[in-house]
Amino acid sequence: MNQKYDDNTLPTISIITVARNMEHLVGETIRSVVSQKRAGDQYVFVDGASTDTTVEIARAFGDGIDVLISEPDDGQYHAIAKGFEHATGDIQAWLNADDVYMPWTFSVVREVFARFPEVKWITGIPSFMSSNGQLVRTRSKLAAYPRRYIANGWFQPAYAAYMQQENMFWRRELWDKAGTLDLSLSLASDFELWTRFAEHADLVPIDIPLAGFRERPGEQRSSTSRDRYDEEVAKVCSSKRSPSQLWAWVSGRGVPARYLAQLLISARHPAITYDRYNRTWKTITRRRSISRNTLGMLIDEWHMRRVKKDN
Repeated sequence: MNQKYDDNTLPTISIITVARNMEHLVGETIRSVVSQKRAGDQYVFVDGASTDTTVEIARAFGDGIDVLISEPDDGQYHAIAKGFEHATGDIQAWLNADDVYMPWTFSVVREVFARFPEVKWITGIPSFMSSNGQLVRTRSKLAAYPRRYIANGWFQPAYAAYMQQENMFWRRELWDKAGTLDLSLSLASDFELWTRFAEHADLVPIDIPLAGFRERPGEQRSSTSRDRYDEEVAKVCSSKRSPSQLWAWVSGRGVPARYLAQLLISARHPAITYDRYNRTWKTITRRRSISRNTLGMLIDEWHMRRVKKDN
């Protein structure tokens, strides 16, 4: 039987978006948030003194944006941290100005956190959009996210791959325990934050996408500053425990070997899935690999890489 919740007891949600000169995309991002807000939810929009129409687009949403700040800042993470200073919701997240939430995101997040008080931090299935906003792929396999792997920084491209920031939601108490973003990092501050989150709580995956990451190769810092990102990740991990020598050796053999290692490494870990027979969300704990891809998905990915290389 599907549990019902009193509207007065459902958790509230605070979302932070920061932007600078994003007039061609930011309207879609804002709309994906304000269309789902309920009483008590909060949207904080921080603009870094844009020189285009970004601020005007944001202001056109009126009361849909609860706090609107437009002023110079010291970069993306400084703006995000500034936004969280205004956050009042029980649940928190930030959404970059070129990404979007799915139409069901707020209702699912709200119900999951209400139903499972022991859950402090969740992530949806990684999902990716083309530059024109089409959903082009998802990672449909529920993965394990062992806390010590995250805390030690092993969820990085060299080992267990990225964790998708826009799919993350957490309880405000977790942010308060872990502390704000490390502003000495210009590209990997979210990566560093996850290592501190993992000191306090499990990251529990849910088997649906909650947000879409818009891929814009050559425009996003994640693609134009990869070397610098890797340097910051190495700095964060310099004082942490390294993965096993075998894992490091296999991962160093190239992309296929690294993907295979992710499939073979597993841990007992909780996940949230929808029970269609009882029509309710429930947690299932069992052994899962840390890979978010099936073997078939990896074969297809490798084939596409080979075709691109041959062309």
